[in-house]
Amino acid sequence: MHIHAGINVVLLRAIRAALAAAALVACSVQAQDAGASDSGQAQAGQATAVQGSNHAAKAKSTTTLQEVVVTGTHRAGLSPTSSISPIDAFSGSQIAKQSSADLTDALTNVVPSLTTQRFPIADGTSFVRPVSLRNLSPDQTLVLVDGVRFHRSALVNLQIDPLGTFNQGAQAVDFSVFPSNAIERVEVLRDGASVLYGSDAIAGVVNVILKKAPSGVTVSAQTGQYGKGDGNLRRYDADAGFPLGADGFVHVSAERETTDPTSRGMPQADAAAVAAVVGADQVPYDGFGQRWGDPQTKTNKLFVNAGLPLAGDAQLYATGSFMGKKVLSSFFYRNPVLPAQDGISGRSTLVSYADGTLTPANAPQSLVDSIVAGGGDPANYLTANAASPSGWVLLNPIYTQFPGGYSPLFGADISDHQLVGGVRGGGQGNLQWDVHYRTGSNEVDYQLKGSINPSLGNLSPTNFHPGKLTQREQGAGADFVRSFDDSPLTLAFGANWRQETYIIHQGDAGSIEVGPTASVFGVGSDAFQGFPANAAGRFTQNSEAAYVDAETNFTDQWSGAAAVRYERADNYGSKIVYKLSSRYAFTDAFALRGTYNTGFRTPTPGQANTLNVTTTANAQGGLIPSGTYPVDNPVARALGSRPLKTETSRSLSVGAVWTPLDNVTTTLDYYRIRIDDRIGLVSNSVTQATVDQLAAGGYPNAQLLLGSDASYFGNAFGSDIRGIDFVVDTRHQLGNGRLNIDFRYNQNKQNVVKVQPDTLNDDFVYDLEHQVPRSRSVLSFDYNLHRFEAIARVNRYGSWSTTVGLFGSNNPPDDVNHYSGKTLLDLEASYKFNDTFTVAIGGNNVFNTYPGKEQNATLQFLGVKYALTSPFGFNGAFWYARVTASF
Repeated sequence: MHIHAGINVVLLRAIRAALAAAALVACSVQAQDAGASDSGQAQAGQATAVQGSNHAAKAKSTTTLQEVVVTGTHRAGLSPTSSISPIDAFSGSQIAKQSSADLTDALTNVVPSLTTQRFPIADGTSFVRPVSLRNLSPDQTLVLVDGVRFHRSALVNLQIDPLGTFNQGAQAVDFSVFPSNAIERVEVLRDGASVLYGSDAIAGVVNVILKKAPSGVTVSAQTGQYGKGDGNLRRYDADAGFPLGADGFVHVSAERETTDPTSRGMPQADAAAVAAVVGADQVPYDGFGQRWGDPQTKTNKLFVNAGLPLAGDAQLYATGSFMGKKVLSSFFYRNPVLPAQDGISGRSTLVSYADGTLTPANAPQSLVDSIVAGGGDPANYLTANAASPSGWVLLNPIYTQFPGGYSPLFGADISDHQLVGGVRGGGQGNLQWDVHYRTGSNEVDYQLKGSINPSLGNLSPTNFHPGKLTQREQGAGADFVRSFDDSPLTLAFGANWRQETYIIHQGDAGSIEVGPTASVFGVGSDAFQGFPANAAGRFTQNSEAAYVDAETNFTDQWSGAAAVRYERADNYGSKIVYKLSSRYAFTDAFALRGTYNTGFRTPTPGQANTLNVTTTANAQGGLIPSGTYPVDNPVARALGSRPLKTETSRSLSVGAVWTPLDNVTTTLDYYRIRIDDRIGLVSNSVTQATVDQLAAGGYPNAQLLLGSDASYFGNAFGSDIRGIDFVVDTRHQLGNGRLNIDFRYNQNKQNVVKVQPDTLNDDFVYDLEHQVPRSRSVLSFDYNLHRFEAIARVNRYGSWSTTVGLFGSNNPPDDVNHYSGKTLLDLEASYKFNDTFTVAIGGNNVFNTYPGKEQNATLQFLGVKYALTSPFGFNGAFWYARVTASF
């Protein structure tokens, strides 16, 4: 133990010394023009700077086969097919020429191994949609911007199975932050890369490369809507390059997008019954009760990228980004209180019935006395009734404000920013280096409208500010790449420091106040309770790391690489991970490649400290509280929680690259990933024994938790993932035009293993293995003829199945619903009228394909029409037009 501690101290001192030395070097030596990662990738090669001037021309090409990549390697000048690890490169035009500027949709639309889902009623996941690579947790994919780590969202996904099972418990990057017009290209590394980049890179890496052009202006406007006539989209964007000094640049990209909500549900069963009594105009959403569809959004984005040459070949560089988004979505419908003869039960926040009846129960005299003793007027909290011995019944007087029931609106103001500054050099010599600092934050400020705090009766507000979540990160890195004139060896090494801070801000008074009838009607803002004082706080975690990476050619045909990394994080100790890679070219047209690596992901401060209470539905459609508690919270401890551990992984990738013709490239890669100690939400129902234990320990209002669902994060299970990625990319001369045909296929199978006792239930395990289609393919055609371009994209989603999760028997496969695969077609045609103006029209899902009908009886009762777990949503066809002007 003492020896291990001593080694840690020496390594930490070495890391800090390296950072300090690098800062001094930065003041006097030179920088290269390739981005460096926060976790240790000084992207080698002054060639990258030269390539920057050619990116605009390459973006117009029909192929990206020979683009030089900078992700997953320190060697300069490698194309995707010559790299040891499997990597895809997508041009900015491939991202931009789609109906949505949201990178969440644009990227998952072209990468078959990337998945996202749409959940209209799933708390914050409704408006911060996670992206999964290879059906792994979204926070097991690392996101970089120009090689620098990008901070994660403040949202910790807490939805309960079957709603987005693979998202559950994740705290990942919000892909919607990135405007498509700022992107030069996106590189997707489909291989574990924790050794090069640190925590989170178990599944792979997405590297967003920003535009660097020092001149030119492009502006565009787009409008569109779904075939149903809703979901109107309006987008305006502009990007421009400006010279900075003689050889520097500033590139600015801005975007504004607004989208209207969509609705694809059917009337909620109770809402339809209420509408028949009081009229559809009195029931939210014209009798539907609640809305199943995309939220309303208003988004502004700004990205700035700049570089300024210094003395010699040194360069000062900086990037800055900002996003402000307002989102408003819907929540579950709450029944009104109607006369008993109507046979409709009112929401429990409004009424408590006498046993076996639909008549409000008599209010106990003790309750009335306690209200009076507290200085309150019973008329504000109860309803007078002369037939009751106490003179009052358990009928919340605020019920009169909701003659047709209520459906709260849930939204958020989301803000995001990141600033990166650094200096790099050595491009004219054999030692390239990069030193940088970054700071960023993401805030989710929740809003709730049209709801009540039932314990406050008539005094309750109807609009709330339940609280705010903030994720702040900062980091510093120093990276070095050494090449040799007389050797093919490339040696890279570096060190970095990273700090994450998670802040939970208390909700406003109305959202958390405990009124005198809390034990009867419930407490806090209904639908999404405010963060209480005991949940609020600031939680910080630091980590330090150092790495060494060597890559070389053993012969003209055989190359290999080896890397090792040491990283230590507060409260989670240290990890040493490594990676071995090799590539052998049998001929100029055929090569085999393979990698083996170990990886890790450290629990985030958000996962360790989240406390959140919301509302879900049970099998009868009734609404029950659901709470997620920090791992060291008394509730979690009473349910058996243990301190979190770091997730660890082992990955193997073996592939072949075949280029039978100059215009055809094919890659086939097999992968297997084994992950231990995966973090998931462990859910249990609070029993009377748990309540008694909490009450004995002085936990306030413990009895209110009886029967509720209580969750906490735990190292609950492992995963064994196997799959293949197959790519065929071809280029053709067709008449006077050029045709690019690109086919990509992914097959992925996950087995959940080593499930810890009393953690995950059988439904969750089944859904994690089956809820995402095991196969998906994307076939794209891109044809250019003079001023005309046409794009056709075919997305094929395999079949999938899901249990009814929270609403079912926890007995798969007996309670499993199966959904058949679907094929979607996207089309876009554009014409360039002159050197300035281009007009494009297009459609996504032009054949108006929907997933199968929702089979979950509870979700049907709640108004869901189409499969809620669909991997492509359920909005149908979307049509759009776009005008672009370039100067």
